Amino acid sequence: MNARLREGIGLFNEGRFFECHEALENLYYETDAVNKPFVEGLVQLAAALRIFADFGETRGPVRMVYQALIRLENYQPTFLEVRVDALCAALEAWAKAIEEIGAQTPPPAVPKIPLRSPGFFS
Repeated sequence: MNARLREGIGLFNEGRFFECHEALENLYYETDAVNKPFVEGLVQLAAALRIFADFGETRGPVRMVYQALIRLENYQPTFLEVRVDALCAALEAWAKAIEEIGAQTPPPAVPKIPLRSPGFFS
């Protein structure tokens, strides 16, 4: 995995969505064409979750999450060490929960980006 992608995922998983967005956006401009939709989906997730976390918006972020899921669907089950299938399932459940509760508190926890576990048989 690219070190900058790993950095962006780390920032995302720490809830630092603005910094994640910036890091992944820079990676997007330099990545190979085959990886661009995948990275773009992660950038869109970071932007959506920043809007949700920092501004309390729900409608726009949920719509952006669904759009990102469309970009990520062709990269399942795993791409660049990211468990895309698990990420998509968690994000879809999160978005549905947000749609149901709206801006009520407490909101469900924001999913983290799961990575493939290094293992002998993986």
